[in-house]
Amino acid sequence: MTGQTSPFGEREESFVDLWLFIIVTTTILALLVNILALYYGTVAVATNLLYIPIVIAAYWYPRWGILYAAVIAAIYLGIVAVITGGSLGELAAAFVTCVVVIGVAAVVASLAIHMRRNEIKYRGIFNHSEAGIGLVNSSDRMIKEVNRRFADTLGYDPAEIVTIPFTRLWSDVTDRDRFFQILSNQGSVENLETRFMTKTGTSRWVLLSSGMLPDNQFVCTIVDITARKQAEEALIIKDHAISSSINAIAIMDLDFTITYVNHSLVTMMKYNDAHELFHKTLWEYVASKKGIDAIKDALHWKGSWFGEILIYKANQTPFYILLWINLVKNEKDNPVCIMASFIDITDRKQMEAVKRSALEQIEKNIEQFAVLGDHIRNPLAVIVGLSSLAPGEVTDKIILQAREIDRIVTQLDQGWIESEKVREFIKRYYMVGVPEMGETGVAKGMAK
Repeated sequence: MTGQTSPFGEREESFVDLWLFIIVTTTILALLVNILALYYGTVAVATNLLYIPIVIAAYWYPRWGILYAAVIAAIYLGIVAVITGGSLGELAAAFVTCVVVIGVAAVVASLAIHMRRNEIKYRGIFNHSEAGIGLVNSSDRMIKEVNRRFADTLGYDPAEIVTIPFTRLWSDVTDRDRFFQILSNQGSVENLETRFMTKTGTSRWVLLSSGMLPDNQFVCTIVDITARKQAEEALIIKDHAISSSINAIAIMDLDFTITYVNHSLVTMMKYNDAHELFHKTLWEYVASKKGIDAIKDALHWKGSWFGEILIYKANQTPFYILLWINLVKNEKDNPVCIMASFIDITDRKQMEAVKRSALEQIEKNIEQFAVLGDHIRNPLAVIVGLSSLAPGEVTDKIILQAREIDRIVTQLDQGWIESEKVREFIKRYYMVGVPEMGETGVAKGMAK
């Protein structure tokens, strides 16, 4: 049995040799005492000494414990047979003792195997857990043992971190004091979010749980939640940016059911509370089915749509908006929701309508000026013709004034030609003559 390795894990060689020495020594002593007891007739007490090496062997070497007990029992039975001369009574008593010794070895070995298996199981959980686990002495608050995850989370080596007091790991003294107060009063702490200092002096957010154990110590588990806290802070910032934006914004699920709106959209739609818009679809507010179909097609094929559309407020008042709607996709390029941005352009549309009306009137005036020039020339030609029938000084003056009138009309004609360029400019840049938003309720929409 020298140098035997336990099937339940590696042990230090000196430790194995120590117990092996104790087993061999106690076995020899127990057998010698029993030999003497057989000579002097006091075997009743001496046989109990055989249990000492048997129990030790069965506990530390459970795989070989029963066999070792059987060997000792056989040796003891042989000693009894030799010393007593084969007395049946003595042999029967010795046989019973041997059976009991082997039975004790079997029970102890079974318990030892069960205990070792549990030890391996919990040691495996301790060493390979995704959470950092540590044992701390509750008296001096020194770290006694940690697993690799605990040390790695804080940037230490496992052998290095056990030299550091547990209290030095805390970034926030208030959290530390509150932790020990709860642990002292309740015996456990559940899911405390706090910050621990790393070896480099930076802090990391951890989710800390702890519980008291026997032997004046407590166990604590930590889970690194730094990434989650940073993500939460980023979401808070983004949520504040969206909620406080002057642009009206809505978020919908893939069925266009509204799940979030900011304050600007609530105000724009004339609602009192955002929850009044929840669980309703965007299409309940759009004036035209053709506009809905155009947006759906663009989202399906292009992922976004941008354009003007007519929608209704809470009081059923129609108004124009500039809508930008997009599919939001995850890192796998799968759509997860829809985001829409609304800009109220009703005032702009009204101003454009006023401009359009005024510029159309200007165009009509230009055309009327051209016609008026022709109307002036016709009676002027008649006047000149009639005047030429009666020559004289008055006639010459009339013809002279007629020519002056014709020159002025010619200047008006040249101005009308220049006005043609103005009219083309008006048509091009002010959309005079272009159809306004009609029954479709949508104009200038385009997929991005």
